[in-house]
Amino acid sequence: MRVTRFSYEIRTHGPMKYYGIRELVEEAVRESGYVNGLVHIHAVGATPFLLIASRRDVDALNRLLIRLVPVTGWRHGNAYAHLRSSLMGTHLVVPFIDRKLWMNEDQEIYFVETRPVHNHRRIIHLIIHGE
Repeated sequence: MRVTRFSYEIRTHGPMKYYGIRELVEEAVRESGYVNGLVHIHAVGATPFLLIASRRDVDALNRLLIRLVPVTGWRHGNAYAHLRSSLMGTHLVVPFIDRKLWMNEDQEIYFVETRPVHNHRRIIHLIIHGE
């Protein structure tokens, strides 16, 4: 099994903005030249998170997350962003077979910016194990 690494920078505008990155991940799998394997996706930082969800369910998931971890009531200014990131996670693993991600067609991979920042530079690493 071989390993290839890709890194991407994306610009985000928050808070709670969802950026679809499935296309970027699919392109990296094609570029790797591997037929079958795993893609490890890592969002760098203490406040973003990654999510795989059906596009039709994103609004409901977002409302639930905001209810679970509200913005107000914390001593630290962006504690809510750290908690949301910890709850959801900054790492995903997606298998691929015949160069296609093993996901439903209506699912998206989302990078989520939790902080109220504008034009923030975020890094995503893709580590692809395949053959």
